[in-house]
Amino acid sequence: MKRKKFLGKWTLAALLGYELTLLGISMTPVAGKGTRFGDTGMWQNMILIAAFYLIPLVFYYLHIKAMRYILAAVVIFWTIPLPFFILISGGSFLYYRLQGDSFHSLILLAAISIALVNLLLQILWCVNCLGEKEKT
Repeated sequence: MKRKKFLGKWTLAALLGYELTLLGISMTPVAGKGTRFGDTGMWQNMILIAAFYLIPLVFYYLHIKAMRYILAAVVIFWTIPLPFFILISGGSFLYYRLQGDSFHSLILLAAISIALVNLLLQILWCVNCLGEKEKT
């Protein structure tokens, strides 16, 4: 049970990090028209990510041990876009910075920072939750 709580806390931390990243992305000029802050697309994306993380976690708490590996697949799947967002936002940050638009560059810098912390959280989830085998 101690291991389940540990995995649950790390999964919720990874979920929170990704939700904050989505909020940060939605405030930047990089966000598409349907995913701007407060739009229905943003809320749909947040609910989708929460469902992807929470449904396997609930089944893991119901003693289905294979869900640990499903959770790992979910975490790895949602970690893949983060470096691309960081690179795209970094380029946009430089563009807006060179244009003298400090407002957009500050928002992009905040979103990049949140995404970097989230990337670290996702990697730490994999290290901590997949590092040792579960005892039966």
